[in-house]
Amino acid sequence: MSQKRTAKAAIRGVHAPVAVFALLAVLLTGCGADSNAAAPGAPQASVAPSATEPRTVRPTPPQPAAAPAIPMVSAALEDRPPLNGQPPVRLSVPDLGIDVPIEPVGLDDEGRMGLPANPATAAWYAYGVAPGDPSGSAVIAAHVDSIEYDIGPFSRLAGAPSGTLIDVTSADGTVRRFALDSIDTVLKGTVDWSSVFRRDGAPVLTLVTCGGEFDWSARRYLSSVIVTAQATG
Repeated sequence: MSQKRTAKAAIRGVHAPVAVFALLAVLLTGCGADSNAAAPGAPQASVAPSATEPRTVRPTPPQPAAAPAIPMVSAALEDRPPLNGQPPVRLSVPDLGIDVPIEPVGLDDEGRMGLPANPATAAWYAYGVAPGDPSGSAVIAAHVDSIEYDIGPFSRLAGAPSGTLIDVTSADGTVRRFALDSIDTVLKGTVDWSSVFRRDGAPVLTLVTCGGEFDWSARRYLSSVIVTAQATG
């Protein structure tokens, strides 16, 4: 963090007569001291040219062109439209008793996908793709549990059988159905997040939560549960 120097500190950093002279110049003239002004007691050099000495005329250097105006766009999440399709607002898995609202999110202060504190509310990564887009992985995540809110609905995903149907409702009312294709429990720190949040390739719905063993000393789960589902139509 930069620190400002006080006037006293600045004066202590130079010879006292020089500082006083500069300060008086400011107080008396209302502008900064001339950079060519000498301190009291300094030898005075002659600056007037002799009558026979030719004057050297230097051409005025060209002025730099004015920088072009750059349009400014708000980076606020609420001002940014989804990458392609309609944002999802609800996710349900009837066979597992899951029915949760979805909030759009970005990154938290630690550079991770932000999640609502309540595990009963899921989050959609709004800077990626939306469910139903022609390519990429649409990511919806939620906490598996919470000391304050108890166990969340996404805790039931880890044991879901292949083919389990997942319905996602978009902001325009469209309901898209996906069938669970795979479930991977991967140790944190080894997850290939570039694959999870990819924007190209075959379109899939990706659900993410925590799972695996719980580290009581660190008070966190050691793995991530990653569910991949394919569109049924």
